[in-house]
Amino acid sequence: MATADQGLAATVLETTRVRALASSPDVYELARTLPSRPEGGPGRPNQFPDFVWVLFAGMTGIFGSARKTAAAMTDPVYWHLIREGVARCLGPAEALALPPRGPSRNQWNYHSRRLHTQLPRMQETFRDLAAAQALAAGYAHDDGHHPIALPPRERFVVGDGTVVASPLRKTATRKAKKKRKAKTPDQPVRRRKSRRDPGAGWHYEGGEEEDGGHPVFGPKFVHLSVRGDRPLSRIILDMRYQPPGGGYGGEAAIAVTMTTDAVRRLPGLLGVCWDGALRGKHRDTLMKAGLQVVSPQHDGIQPRRLDPITTCPCSRQHDLWAQDGAVHEAEILDTGDLHRTRCPILRPERRGRTGRTRWYHLIRLSCGNAHRIRLDTTPDDTRREFNRAEHLRQHPPDTDGYIHCYRWRPDAESLNAQLDATLWNRRMIAYGAAQQTLIMLGFAIAQNALTRHLHQRATDHGSQAAA
Repeated sequence: MATADQGLAATVLETTRVRALASSPDVYELARTLPSRPEGGPGRPNQFPDFVWVLFAGMTGIFGSARKTAAAMTDPVYWHLIREGVARCLGPAEALALPPRGPSRNQWNYHSRRLHTQLPRMQETFRDLAAAQALAAGYAHDDGHHPIALPPRERFVVGDGTVVASPLRKTATRKAKKKRKAKTPDQPVRRRKSRRDPGAGWHYEGGEEEDGGHPVFGPKFVHLSVRGDRPLSRIILDMRYQPPGGGYGGEAAIAVTMTTDAVRRLPGLLGVCWDGALRGKHRDTLMKAGLQVVSPQHDGIQPRRLDPITTCPCSRQHDLWAQDGAVHEAEILDTGDLHRTRCPILRPERRGRTGRTRWYHLIRLSCGNAHRIRLDTTPDDTRREFNRAEHLRQHPPDTDGYIHCYRWRPDAESLNAQLDATLWNRRMIAYGAAQQTLIMLGFAIAQNALTRHLHQRATDHGSQAAA
């Protein structure tokens, strides 16, 4: 007999995704943020309630294009599934009041523009709903314990920035076509007006240009998610647009904002996994917010001498250095060379309250005595322009804590791959930052709806098995 987890690992059909989306209460909560249109107002008449447009955005995250979504919503099978979800969440009267078939693509293109001005409110509401779903699923729940050495997965968030390929196949950097020759001197040359994508720009993936990154043209989004160990249990907490030209600084700044917002909504959150986009100043802000930050150490960071220990009980002076994210003790060999040895970490320590947290390592010196050293930047470091958080890490690379936490980082890449596989032709299906943000929000809504549906199904299955 198959277990609940084995059933969740099976391929999820589109009908299941549509049923999950239509049955998600988040869809109808988001629709309530939209202002109602007055009767007889300007513009086309609204033949559908506002939640249909939120459903349409979510279904583009299932079918990958507005054309296919419109075809599905006019199909009797899918429209029946939507009616069932509406009846479950809003009551049979709302379901019966729907037209006999769903909206067309042309209707979506028109009415979706009304959502553009409401996007900030919709995104803020989505963050609240996603955090509430995470807490209900048992993620990032504050139970009074704050394990540091080996934290559980459901109390860690992972994030990344992804560039979706622009719908334009020709970018501004390509050479323009040669002018067509006029047949006669009096005949003007006709030029086809080229389409522009104001939401797209040049971004680098895999690092900045000097770090070997490769340029990609398209809109960039930064996302944050949390999950448990069960398959298909990911909950997207946030999804934000990054304007072109920000580079690594832009992604890192958005990452800090997103993560600190998540801490405010999820009191049991312990840490975040990110790639090399985070630098010392970003990690320092997150550490002071009470989080553990796990990300790779940048190449090219030279060892930096720390304050020596002159008050050790052994009466010796210990020359300490920061190297490879950890504290090293230096000694001069007989050859005259300086040799640095990593100091064993006895335990990491967290002190202070959230928002003003201090982080330490209790290390063992070569003499056998223990010493406590600060990891986040101090006021004295700021005065002497020493970026301590750039040189010292809570979990230095190759340590047990780093290996334990950073293995969750590929989940962010998995979300990027799932997004690319969903979108038609692996390209963004909209033009302009507002419409593209709406599409990405719909993708996140659909993913969270599926997670809620499968979690509920597994819970019901477990209750029936226990009975």
